[in-house]
Amino acid sequence: MVLVYSMQEWDWQLRWSKIRKSLNSSNRRLALAVVSGGLATVSTYMAAAIWVDSRSHWIAAGAIVQGVGTLLTLILLVWQIVNFYENREEDHLDQLLVNLTEKDPLKRLIALRQLTKFISRQRVDSSVQQDVVECLQLLLSREKEVVVREAAFKSLQACDDLRSVEDHRPQVLSPKTAATFTPVSAKVKHHVY
Repeated sequence: MVLVYSMQEWDWQLRWSKIRKSLNSSNRRLALAVVSGGLATVSTYMAAAIWVDSRSHWIAAGAIVQGVGTLLTLILLVWQIVNFYENREEDHLDQLLVNLTEKDPLKRLIALRQLTKFISRQRVDSSVQQDVVECLQLLLSREKEVVVREAAFKSLQACDDLRSVEDHRPQVLSPKTAATFTPVSAKVKHHVY
């Protein structure tokens, strides 16, 4: 009960992204081998214990087959959940990027704010971050609305903040990005003084 109670406060998205990162890293084969080896060891031990302790070999065989079926069902269920979750995230991100091309500036602004929240919360991997950064840089070079440009710049900063946290390096935007856009608030302060 204490474990279930405390699990409700865990940051599941962060844990999920760490699991995905470890499964997509170079140690993927090792991780899968260790997990499958552990499952095979436990399953073999349980099957042997059932076979030895059972008075009837038919009942033991039935229990073993039932256990294998249950294990395969659980593996397939976890696989389906993982695939569904990944596809839903990709579809949501794609829709946000498509919304950046809307003609209405309000829709672009809303899409940018949602994109910034999505990137900050989901901890997307570096290749997806790079794609988002390229889209945002292209948007900055074409955008005429000042508010939308500032929101795009904030999204770029959020991407750079995430990269710097992951890489454990100081937060600096690329010179190309910094030269492309200067926030209006900075221009106003510069001209006032």
